[in-house]
Amino acid sequence: MRVFIDTNLWVYRLDQREPQKGQFIKTWLRQLAQEHEIVISTQVLIELRAVMARKLQPPLSPPECRKALEALAGFEVVQTDAALVLDAHELAVANQIAWFDALILEAAIRSQCSILYSEDFNSNQHFCGIEIRNPFENLTLP
Repeated sequence: MRVFIDTNLWVYRLDQREPQKGQFIKTWLRQLAQEHEIVISTQVLIELRAVMARKLQPPLSPPECRKALEALAGFEVVQTDAALVLDAHELAVANQIAWFDALILEAAIRSQCSILYSEDFNSNQHFCGIEIRNPFENLTLP
């Protein structure tokens, strides 16, 4: 099955401020990659780079950022082009969802994913045949 992973979940993998979520995501992503085909988009790479360099505490060094981006670039990457942007606009308007969420959702639709994993939508929503899931939904952290 093809699954799309939103930026925020990759961030937890690198963010030392929330170690329980980070450890959970590390294990979860490893299992997911063994069982499913993971898809991301250029937007995910761009957003992750911004977070790694400016928002993580401590921020990652340029070589560490490059290594993380190269690792993600090993997955299928949906290119953000003009048609995707225009279709995402229509998706955002029609479904009253945030602009950057619509870009992620449109990339998942275009790549024919069955599931979009994200914290930015309501879990168990469905858009154009894609189910939204939050991997933390049933997780209990201390």
